[in-house]
Parts: sequence; C-alpha cells; structure tokens
Amino acid sequence: MRKSILFIFLILQACHVGEKFSSVFPLTNDKIKQNLELSNQSEVISVDWYKIFKDDVLNTLIHIALTDNLSIKQSIQRLQQSRYSYLINSTTMLPQLDSSGEYEFSKASNNQDYVYDVNSFKVGLDASWELDIWGKGEYISEQYFEIMRNAQYSIANLKVSLTAEIVSNYVNLRSLQEKLKITEQNLSLQKQILSTVVSQYENGIADDLALNQAEYTVEMTKSSIPNLKYQIEVYRNTLAILLGCTPDSLPAGLSNYKKNLTSTAFQFDINKLNKLSLNVIRSRPDILVAETVLKQQNAAINEAITNLYPSISLNATFGFISTSGHSLFNRNSQVYGYTPSFILPIWNWKQLVNNVELQKSINEEYVLNYNEVILTALTEIKNSIMAVKQAYRENRSYLASVDKMRNILDLSQEKYKNGLISFTDVATAEQNLLNAQINLISSNTNILQNITAFYKSVGGGYNFD
Repeated sequence: MRKSILFIFLILQACHVGEKFSSVFPLTNDKIKQNLELSNQSEVISVDWYKIFKDDVLNTLIHIALTDNLSIKQSIQRLQQSRYSYLINSTTMLPQLDSSGEYEFSKASNNQDYVYDVNSFKVGLDASWELDIWGKGEYISEQYFEIMRNAQYSIANLKVSLTAEIVSNYVNLRSLQEKLKITEQNLSLQKQILSTVVSQYENGIADDLALNQAEYTVEMTKSSIPNLKYQIEVYRNTLAILLGCTPDSLPAGLSNYKKNLTSTAFQFDINKLNKLSLNVIRSRPDILVAETVLKQQNAAINEAITNLYPSISLNATFGFISTSGHSLFNRNSQVYGYTPSFILPIWNWKQLVNNVELQKSINEEYVLNYNEVILTALTEIKNSIMAVKQAYRENRSYLASVDKMRNILDLSQEKYKNGLISFTDVATAEQNLLNAQINLISSNTNILQNITAFYKSVGGGYNFD
C-alpha cells in the first residue's frame, strides 16, 4: 500500500508543468570588479559599521531607533502577516476535512389528512481534495513564500536606510552645533575688537568708518546665530521621529558633548573602499527584495499555466442521520458517499491563455525593474567611493585655507594697530576667517556624510548569502 501511494505521488510530481526560476542577474563578476575597481582582497562589512566613528551618543541613538522606530515596527508586523498568509495559502491544495451537526424539528399542519411530528438528527464529516497534479498548490505556496522573504529583506533594507538617515541627521546636528560654537567664539572676538575700536574712537584715534564697520561686523555675526539654533532644533525633532519618541525624550548627550566629531576631519582608510566582495551588489537587501518579486511572478506564471490543464477533485461524506437521538450512532443510521469530479477547460474565450500571457508580460516588466535597480546600485557604490576620495582632497584645501586666514587676521590686526591699514581690512579678514572655519566644518561633515553614503550603498553590512 505504501509503495502504491509513493508511486502515485511520484507520478503526480512528474506531471508538474511550468519552469523553475533561473537567475537573471545581469552583471558578471568581471564587470563588477572592473567598474568598482575592486582589489583582490575583500573585507567583511559589519552591520555596526557606524561604530567606526566612536561616538557613544550616535551608537545609543541607532540602538534605540532599530528597536523603537515606528516604521520598523510596522515592517515587523507585515512580516508576521506574510508568515500567516504563507501558512494559510501553502495548504490550499491539501485535503480538507470538516465536521457538521444539525437538528431539525418539523410539525405538520393540523388540517392535513395525517398529522405527524418529525425530529431529525444529523452529524457527519465532509472531505474534499483537489488533486495537485500539475503543481498548482506548489506554485501558490511558492508565491506566498517569496512574499514572506520579501518582507524579511524589506526589514533589512529599512534598517540600512534608517541607520544611514540617523547618522546623516546626527552629523548635520553636530555640524550645526560646531558652527554655532565657532560663530559665538568669533562674535566674542569681534566684540573685543569693537570695544577696542570704541575706545580708540572716543580718544579720537579711530574714525566713524572704523566704528561703523566694527559694529556692522558684530551685528552680521549675531544675525546668523538664530538660524543656526533653529536648524539645530529641526534636526533634534527629526531624530526624535526616527527614534519613535518625543523631542524631550531624546538622550541628553545630544546637547552635552565632550567632543564634536565634525570638529576635525575623520580619519578613514580609503583603501577599504575598494576591498569589497564581488557579491556586494547581489547581496544588497533592495536587490534581494526585487529578486523575490521575480521569483513570486515566475510562480504566478506557472500557476496560470496549470489552469490550462484538467483538474480532478474528490469529495466524500460520512455521517449519521436519525429521527431519534438515541439511535443516531447505530449502524443503521450510517450514511456515506463520494463524488469524484473532473473539469476540463474547453472554451473560455482565451481567458486562461491570455492570463498566462499577462503574467509573462508582468514578469518582463519586473525583470526590467530588477536590471534598473542593479545598475542603480552599481552607480551608487561607484559614486560613493569617488565622493569619499574627493571629499578628503577637498578637505585638505579647506584646512590650509583656515591656517592662512588665521595668519592674515593676525597680520591685519597688527598692521591696523600700527596705522598701516584701515579697519575695513581687519573686518574683512575676520569675516573671511569665519567663512573659512564654517567651510572647514562643512567639509568635515561632508566626509562623514559620504562615508555614510558608502556604507549604505554597499548594503549596510547585511548579508543573506
């Protein structure tokens, strides 16, 4: 008996129609290596890549966000829903068994020739089974399995984006705080110079032009402070949304810090940029999301093909019917029956054939989208590598410009004291130094942002190999 069942099962499996999914990844390893200029060595990227910045506050923010972010929580619920959907739909072609019970009482009319009361007790089992000859059940199950995997990869993709977004907003916040600090330091220096000019003006040494210029410089610097404070608050509020909390619940370290990571250029080994695995694109969560869509659609095509073939179903009933509850389960009360059924599509105005072609056309669209996502990923990685390298070259020039402007300001102040130049030159030097310092902070920030973009472009360390 067991051998017969196994034989029938193997025959049914051999009848499966449709084609198995085959990879359509458009880039060869040589293409990837050539475009990204990869070295022969590769390093594993950690999901905790942001810890290279050695900023405890940043680490805390990301830890909280990955747990409490509302979008993350929603995506986890979607994953759970997809698991239930898979469990529900993976059993659609398996035998189904239901039980039922019924009691019926009927009283005849007193105006009939005969009067009788009827009691009817019914209890039984109903079984149904559509034989999965062509693999339809397998393809339905496969579709929902890929939906479940899509949800899993989507969570990883969301975490990659969330981590990068928190780092980006945090870096911008620190950049603004550093710019505010420098602006206030310059304002303090300018006020000291203004005090000197006022003293000189009262003693008849400085003229109205010098006094007005000094006052103008102070007021211009003061005018930039409110906007900096406003932008700082905006980034604090943005971080609160990303962390899934209110602004007043943010870690205290956002306001109180010992060292600002944008105050100096972050030291990063740029050789790591080209030490990537050849699988760096294929393993990106967003690529895997797109791939699951292809696999799901391939199964949808196969399911549509199975509808072109005959279907065989078996239905059976077994139970007891009696007019008395006492005799319900007697052998004489037994009823049973079975109904094999056969359906063969003959004429449906090509609905089934057109559905197959529709699913194939949808699949072609998804393939094109898959290729586009991969090319976009390649471009993002290539651009991020170049951006980091260029940011460091740019930073060296900004650092040199700050040193030069400090020297210029010192010389200008000395010459002004000796009456060799007007105060306008000093004011100009002050403003140029402030601008140079602000530009340097922006450059330091740009390095951090580009490093963040690089780690995001390579998948944030998530690997599903």
